[in-house]
Amino acid sequence: MTTQVYLSDSPEQTLAVGRTLGRQLTSGDLAAPTWLVLLQGELGVGKTHFVKGLATAFGITPEEVTSPTFALVQAHPFSGGTLWHIDLYRLPTGAPIVDAIGLEEILEQPGIVVIEWPERLGKALEALIEQQSVVCRVNLEEVDETTRRITIHQTVGPAAPSDDRRTPLG
Repeated sequence: MTTQVYLSDSPEQTLAVGRTLGRQLTSGDLAAPTWLVLLQGELGVGKTHFVKGLATAFGITPEEVTSPTFALVQAHPFSGGTLWHIDLYRLPTGAPIVDAIGLEEILEQPGIVVIEWPERLGKALEALIEQQSVVCRVNLEEVDETTRRITIHQTVGPAAPSDDRRTPLG
């Protein structure tokens, strides 16, 4: 596991940190069909700006990325896959989220799955993490009115087991 810590003093800097992670994921060192990015942080701390930056590393225009708070899931195709932006804020913890949003099907496709408020998955979160070969836990926290601390814990593990051996997430 590697850990990186950044301080951001503006939305533009938060976007740049997201772009940095996206470039690391596309560098070729992390061979995985699907990367999982778990975003944690209070409301208004910059999670969507971080995703906008991540998206730019995959050739997606940042203006196309908006918070999926009411839609729950937004798909942004790029060359080589899809950036799935999932926001679970409006759902209660432990709800049948996995089935409701088709998470298992999303994870079978190449690309990046970004989940805001992943703790809402409840017990399914650990099964989800165990099945992915590249997992980035990103925590955004407010230091003061304008400064954010962005901590990225990146884990590269064994490839996910074949579909017939996977434990259901729900």
